[in-house]
Amino acid sequence: MPQLTYQKPKLQLNEIKSLAQDRYGLKIKRIKPLAGDRSQNFLLESEEGNKYAIKISSAFDHPEELDFENQVMILLRQKLPEYQFPLPLPDVDGQLISNYKKKKSQLFLIRLFPYLPGIYLADLKNIPLSLWKEAGELLAKIDICLKDFYHPGQRRFLPWDLKNVLWSKERLKFVTDPVLKRQLDYCLLQYETKVLPVAHRLRTQVIYGDANEHNFLLTSRKADQARIKGLLDFGDMTESFLVAEVAIALTYALMLKPEEEIAREILSAYHRKNPLQPEELDILFYLILARLTISLTMSAWRRKAEPDNAYMTISENPGRHLLDHLLAENPEKWRKLFYQACGLKMKNHFLPSDKLLGFRKSHLCGALSLAYQNPLHLVQGCGPYLFEADGSRYLDCVNNVCHLGHAHPAVARAVSRQMALLNTNTRYLYDQLALYVEKLLARFPKKFKYVFLVNSGSEANDLALRLARNYTGGSELLVIDGAYHGNLTSLIEISPYKFDGPGGKGAPPFVHKIPTPDPYRGKYQGNTLKTTQKYLEEVAQIIKNLQAENKKLVGLIAESMMGCAGQVIFPPEFLKLAFSLVRAAGGVCIADEVQVGFGRPGKFFWGFESQQADPDIVTLGKPIGNGHPIGAVVTTEEIARAFETGMEYFNTFGGNPVSCAAGLAVLQAVEEENLQENARVVGDYFIKELKILQKSHSLIGHVRGLGLFIGVELVKDPITKEPATEEARQIVEKMKTRGILFSTDGPFRNVLKIKPPIVFNKRNVDQVVEALAEVLKNFA
Repeated sequence: MPQLTYQKPKLQLNEIKSLAQDRYGLKIKRIKPLAGDRSQNFLLESEEGNKYAIKISSAFDHPEELDFENQVMILLRQKLPEYQFPLPLPDVDGQLISNYKKKKSQLFLIRLFPYLPGIYLADLKNIPLSLWKEAGELLAKIDICLKDFYHPGQRRFLPWDLKNVLWSKERLKFVTDPVLKRQLDYCLLQYETKVLPVAHRLRTQVIYGDANEHNFLLTSRKADQARIKGLLDFGDMTESFLVAEVAIALTYALMLKPEEEIAREILSAYHRKNPLQPEELDILFYLILARLTISLTMSAWRRKAEPDNAYMTISENPGRHLLDHLLAENPEKWRKLFYQACGLKMKNHFLPSDKLLGFRKSHLCGALSLAYQNPLHLVQGCGPYLFEADGSRYLDCVNNVCHLGHAHPAVARAVSRQMALLNTNTRYLYDQLALYVEKLLARFPKKFKYVFLVNSGSEANDLALRLARNYTGGSELLVIDGAYHGNLTSLIEISPYKFDGPGGKGAPPFVHKIPTPDPYRGKYQGNTLKTTQKYLEEVAQIIKNLQAENKKLVGLIAESMMGCAGQVIFPPEFLKLAFSLVRAAGGVCIADEVQVGFGRPGKFFWGFESQQADPDIVTLGKPIGNGHPIGAVVTTEEIARAFETGMEYFNTFGGNPVSCAAGLAVLQAVEEENLQENARVVGDYFIKELKILQKSHSLIGHVRGLGLFIGVELVKDPITKEPATEEARQIVEKMKTRGILFSTDGPFRNVLKIKPPIVFNKRNVDQVVEALAEVLKNFA
């Protein structure tokens, strides 16, 4: 990409006066600066009372490019005489572009235009739809006039050209807000995914390319009487995608007011005059995102390079607001709107939902469940949102696998880049394994020095059991009632959530259950050290019984915060003290962090830290790859070395370069985007708002959580704590109809599970709480 090293000219007022006199024979009595991007612009008033606009361009704009602009303006003045366009005036030598070179300075290119007075579209407080329609019509007329136009200067390298949006990658480094940087990178990723593969088929021609509200001239300041009479500023004109004309116009219009009717009016008016093609409508949404990306990265760059150029940041706040709005919108919804506006029939890109259901019934086991009475047909995601094929949008409050949000660009790029280079196995040396393991271990206490990489949390817990059994030589395992550790046979056997649940066969003889240390509904209630002590007595008694029977202990495996048991946060120091009892009896302590690790607890990176616990083995999964299948076991040198028995441990895909790249990208994103702190701040706010809601609704028996790991337990009676199981099921369904995804869990399935991607923000929380408040009114 061309380097953006140009600087806007900075000629003095006396120089401008001299230029006007020497080059155009004008005696100037007043000069007023005008806004401009690359050029320095002034409003001149001559002694005769005539007004002119003078534009001083730097060498960035080549003479042939400025001549291209001039020739287009002359052509449009001829072809569309009912509109006013700037018409360049010749200098004293008859030239439309005049050269000016200061001593030992760069060359400046000067152009003079009659000043076109009038009211701008931007001057209206409320722009009627009729004017947006006129704007669409005018742009269509211009593009029709320019369809077969050619000038050597039209193939210019402009950073504002949507074809050049990928140049914005270089400007991302100037974006200091990590959330905005992620959003913009997501837009670039979508351009690469959706637009680049079809770009060679898109129509190209000269387009105006800058249809913003400051460039349309009106006949009147009264909205109901105003008509569009002209168009200014042809500095961004270039050869580009034809559909980019509409995309740019829609971007600026929606920045003023993100209403679908405005988009519909502009697009339908343009299409009636200059019909668009289906493949252009298919990518129009992503071109709007591209324009926002260019605008916001240019603002960030200019803020650094030219801090005094306020003109370049004029669209920054509206652009940011529109970006936030559109990234929370389903692209399919907008694609449908575009087709409807043009009166075209839209081709469905997805299989019908009923066929997908039929296929599942015919070829997938019924043991694989589907969420919700009417299952979702998901086709895309962005941050905390999921999008359905029919255009619906859902705020995802349950997906703790896509830890950083759906389609996180850094992870997607890391996986794609590494897959294009190398994917192999751990029998070979490669950088990615060492880089990832080093970064991962840096997040643990120093005693943890060894890592086994696997493909899931289930594999991690299975391997942790092998390591513990090998190290201790024991057979007996302590588990916590309600726990779930994975879907392998070895883990179903140690997961009370499964073996005591539907279809379960009960605990095998070597598994010994500790009562769930649930401060709200547990065998011993309360959230103090006294409560903890009662549960520790249960642990001690189990160990004592095993010792009396001369049975050797493997250890204790425990979720650091329990998910399937109902989002349970243990009473203080339970894990710390329970691990001490187990370790004193010769057992190994396993902290299952598959659900809750990687900053979700907010105040802590790992859940076990919230309990001041000191495990011997830690297992990782779910969020570790943001949707890419990875798992890990982290342990001490002593336990890892004991596993070197002569039998090789090999995992075909565990620790492959692509998985390591994904894992490394997740760790870097959590750190660079400060997402652990985000989980703390937003989680605290979420819990506070839910507790406020609890005061008005007796159905909410308990609100609990840490960071963005939250449970809302529903009860029919706050005294008896009778579980409100059916009510919880209904609330989940009703929240879905309001675009919020919840799920339930706990032994009575009466706990609303809240564990969203940790990019969740306070606006998302407000959406959830507002919707939940409305739903709860049905249960008063």
